[in-house]
Amino acid sequence: MTGSLLAGLSIALVGALLLATGMDLQSRAVQAADGRSREWLRDHRWWAGVALLGSAVGTNLVALALAPVSAVQSVNIIALAVSTLLAARSRPGMLTRRTLGAVAASVIGVLGFVAVLSAHPADPAGHDLDAQRTAVMTILVALVLLAGAAWLIGRRPASSEGTTRPRGTGPSTARALLSVASAATVFASVTTVVKVHVDLVLGRGLPAVLADPVTLLAVGLLLPAGALASVLLQRGHRDLAAPTVVAGTTLTDTLTAAAIGILVLGESAPTPFASLLLLAFAAVAVLGVLGLRRGLPAAGPAREETAPVRAARPLLIGRRRVSEGHGADQEPALVDLRPGSR
Repeated sequence: MTGSLLAGLSIALVGALLLATGMDLQSRAVQAADGRSREWLRDHRWWAGVALLGSAVGTNLVALALAPVSAVQSVNIIALAVSTLLAARSRPGMLTRRTLGAVAASVIGVLGFVAVLSAHPADPAGHDLDAQRTAVMTILVALVLLAGAAWLIGRRPASSEGTTRPRGTGPSTARALLSVASAATVFASVTTVVKVHVDLVLGRGLPAVLADPVTLLAVGLLLPAGALASVLLQRGHRDLAAPTVVAGTTLTDTLTAAAIGILVLGESAPTPFASLLLLAFAAVAVLGVLGLRRGLPAAGPAREETAPVRAARPLLIGRRRVSEGHGADQEPALVDLRPGSR
């Protein structure tokens, strides 16, 4: 491991700590507001989370100048362990064997993934940065369109069929997971676009890169992409526990960044056996996230997600006139004429 790679990973570790703390604060604010944006936007915890996440982005920019994007993004899995410990402060009973095992699987899977990538570096000489920039910006546009579809799916009202079920299961949870995964793919793609521009600045100088019209186009693309991903992430905070959001974000972000880094940026050249190891470690990490989602309590206090259910009414069959005393007719009344009802 080279000195620059070690320095980049160390700086990325600081960013991971900032990421975990910022997402925990935002999760608490969104859950306290029950997902209502007008309320969590007035919560100082949410804005503190924004500041910490912005600091995490700044540290990532420095780390990207020193290490491959796939390695930098992989370090963010440390945020999962930190987020779990932070969430445990308000939920003392959440640190079960199942939860800790799921966290361990996620961390081992991602760290094994980045270890394999680091052991098979590619020769960066001869890379066409302009072609890479075009490729990563095209990928970002495609992922933003997919994320927009996920946003539309999340706006659809939940089905009214069914009965009372615990919050954390059913369509809302599936949509929340889809929102988190979509946000993470966009964030990863944004990071790869930033990485290519960092390399351009290092190679050509900042004035030359800023004068390039494609750079302005990239900035115009990054801003709405980041905004959409942030909206999707808040939807995840509304319905999922903070560690689940962090796990889904870091895992999807890492795998997406690694795929782009290998296939487009040429950051790693794994052998066939190493590729199998990458798939195996990725599978372990995915199983860890799924186990974490099942093992953690639902977001917010103990609440239930209830689909409208019609109140049950007794089946009344028949109508007859009831009279009492001196044959005086009374108002007609519904009477249960089922056998044995009287």
